[in-house]
Amino acid sequence: MMTNQGVSPSPDDEGDVPLDLLFWDAFVSAKTANERCSAWLALVCTRIEGAQGAAVLIENLDDHTFVPMAVWPKVSTDLGRLGAVVEAALRDRRGVMRPAPEPSSATHIAYPLMVDERIAGVVAVEALCQQSDIGDILREVHWGSAWLANLLAGRELGEAIRAKERVDSVMEATAVTLRHGKLQQALFEVANTLRQRFACARVAIGLVNRQTVKLFALSEAASFDKHSSLVKAYEQAMDEAYDAGHAVLSPGPDTTAVRAAKHDDLRRVSGAGTALSFPMAVSVNCCAVLTLERESGEFSTDDLLWLDAFSALAAPIIDQRRAAERGAFRRLGKDLQDVLEKIFGPRHLIWKAATAAVVVLTAVLILLPIEYRVSAKTVIEGEVQRVVAAPFEGFVGAAYVRAGDTVKADQLLAQLDDRELRIEEAKWSSERDQYDNRLREAMATHELTAMQVIGAQLQQSEAQLALVTEKIAHAQLKAPFDGIVVSGDLSQQIGAPVEVGKKLFEIAPLQSYRIILQVDEREIRHIQMGQAGRLMMTGIASEAMDFKVVKVTPVATAQEGKNFFRVEAVLAEASPRLRPGMEGIGKIEVGSHSLWWVLTHSFSDWLILTLWTWMP
Repeated sequence: MMTNQGVSPSPDDEGDVPLDLLFWDAFVSAKTANERCSAWLALVCTRIEGAQGAAVLIENLDDHTFVPMAVWPKVSTDLGRLGAVVEAALRDRRGVMRPAPEPSSATHIAYPLMVDERIAGVVAVEALCQQSDIGDILREVHWGSAWLANLLAGRELGEAIRAKERVDSVMEATAVTLRHGKLQQALFEVANTLRQRFACARVAIGLVNRQTVKLFALSEAASFDKHSSLVKAYEQAMDEAYDAGHAVLSPGPDTTAVRAAKHDDLRRVSGAGTALSFPMAVSVNCCAVLTLERESGEFSTDDLLWLDAFSALAAPIIDQRRAAERGAFRRLGKDLQDVLEKIFGPRHLIWKAATAAVVVLTAVLILLPIEYRVSAKTVIEGEVQRVVAAPFEGFVGAAYVRAGDTVKADQLLAQLDDRELRIEEAKWSSERDQYDNRLREAMATHELTAMQVIGAQLQQSEAQLALVTEKIAHAQLKAPFDGIVVSGDLSQQIGAPVEVGKKLFEIAPLQSYRIILQVDEREIRHIQMGQAGRLMMTGIASEAMDFKVVKVTPVATAQEGKNFFRVEAVLAEASPRLRPGMEGIGKIEVGSHSLWWVLTHSFSDWLILTLWTWMP
């Protein structure tokens, strides 16, 4: 099939040579992936009747987005209308067709390109075609997509090979930082290695010291004059990169208005054509700066990727070795000596006041007794709770109350659907009447055997009828006593099935409560019967209520990875706004202890247990 629009080159430009042969020649002679993809797309579109436009989108391996690699017949912003069908194909992982938005009568078709069970690209086509032609279009794209799949697989293989080579070279360069015992010698060899790796004229490494960068190593120079103009130019350029917080390149791209003035000065002093400074950071703290110079040629994106990977590995090594060579114990002793001089020597009034405050605070923590209270999560329960369960398997017909409602004794709570039971009742009633009539006929004819059989069947039908009648009576769920519905809400489950014995409602009487405190096992040793406490509920935080412990359950329950003991208490006076199921925080008064003990006894217990665990 040949399309009659949007094709370039045209037969008039190439004589009588068919378009598909021209595109085949372009496909075979393509030297780049973009050229081959464009020729492939043109070949496919010439075989699709009514093709209006098409595009091939491939995955960007850096940010995993899909960008156009080839567009037919020419690049146009109008092809953005294919975005919806492309997103659908990526989401569904299969070929997708959708009608184009009004007023266009075209059809949008997208087909994913799979490489190793992963979508590596998408072919999107806009065509004026019949519904019956869509299968042919998908077939053309499917059979032709093998070329693109091979192309994308080769592209990914090339990226993987380059990434492996980059990792290998980065590891080799990183190993250089560990080769020597002294940091100065290690960085000197690293500078020489980087100079050879990037074909640079010079490579300099500076270390950050008190928010400034000092030159520490220079390639091909075992020693250098720290006061020379070249060294100062290096340090100023490194400071510029350190302040910027990212790589600085001179000369920079033409598209940016930011100029690297200190790097331009460095190039004038050293005579280099290109200068690049790359900060090396540990977490967010820059510890060193690399400066690379070339007499000619620019630094590529691959070079920046290499430096980024090298910085991630080498920066922590440099930072650790530098800290080790500073003498940690000597620094610690000097810092301690400085603190003692500020406390006991002249001046430094703030240090002396802070020390006095710490001493007073310590005395207060140790000597001041306070009432210690054990905090525990608290739940209000009714003293008696009745469950209203499903009497038989059925469906919810109606719901009249839900959790939080107050009910009276025998009040209707819910109604189970009894239509089938009514039908079954009519069925057994009818069968009972039939068996009764047949029994009368048998009795009239004196057929003893028939009388016995029919009599048994009559009894069975009457038993079934009684059972169904009982179920109908129990289909109405009623409250057993006056109280409040603690749990259960069937208003959103009308028509839902229920199983026999399933809990539908839980009802508790009003003004009759018990307090349940969940005490952590680390605090249960302080709890005894008769201890007093105060309770504050979430829903009525303005009212604190007194309670008294009446029972300590000697069985622990696990919740959220911790063990809790159940402690029961009774209220001295219940608030009229209290309801079963409310939660809050209760605090039990267990005696007086020092403030220090109150604040640290949990940690002390943990420390003792840990030491006991690890002791032989």
